[in-house]
Amino acid sequence: MSFLVFAAALLAVFFLWGLISPRTQWRVLGSWLRRNPDASEPGATAYAFHRILSGLGVGTFLTIAVVAVMSFIDSLPAPEPPKTALQQMWGTAPSPVVVDRVVQSADVANPSFASQPILGYQPFDNTRHQPRYLVYLDTYDVPGASEALIGREPTGDFAALDSAELVLNVRVKPQCAPVEAVVIETAEVVQVSISSAIASPVGGDAVSHDFCAGGSTVGPSLLIPIDLTEPLGERVVQTLDGTEVRRVPVIEPR
Repeated sequence: MSFLVFAAALLAVFFLWGLISPRTQWRVLGSWLRRNPDASEPGATAYAFHRILSGLGVGTFLTIAVVAVMSFIDSLPAPEPPKTALQQMWGTAPSPVVVDRVVQSADVANPSFASQPILGYQPFDNTRHQPRYLVYLDTYDVPGASEALIGREPTGDFAALDSAELVLNVRVKPQCAPVEAVVIETAEVVQVSISSAIASPVGGDAVSHDFCAGGSTVGPSLLIPIDLTEPLGERVVQTLDGTEVRRVPVIEPR
């Protein structure tokens, strides 16, 4: 392969030389074969014809080079588009949606439901509605009966965010829906858990919801508003076993 590349490069130089200075090329490469070089030197017509042939050779090599470069560029992987503000905060598709339900704590976690990993949280100021972008997100469309969905519907023209102090991010399997939250507040810590269940189980309570355990990488990314007794402030958010939950920095979409 390297020999072919070298030979092609040498031939390209030969054509370029013949295009620029055919007379010099003849004197270097051909005159020594003649007994009387001056008398045997080609005329202007011969040099012009030689220059045309050399030009065709140079053009051919340029075309091959351009095609090769374009083919190489096309074979390169396309650069990833820049991540949006939502993707930087909550990961790639699917885009997060808000669960428009007023969520208050259950007394204890129902062991028949499946615990969900909590991927992150953001405090929410329900007086100033900050972070503002949350207000404009789409709302979650539960795959089954909405009666089983976590929390209750907001009253009147209010939204769940109007009373929330915190949003939690979980990703549930497409067949599942969040059904329960447990929130334990102290002066220093807010401990939380979110459980999910199959949205429309055949057989009701007899169905095992273990399928929903562990969350999902392809299911909906849910932002669940949580009502607290007071704003989160400097308190740390943890799961019920004491593991600290990641606080997601706010990046307002432009």
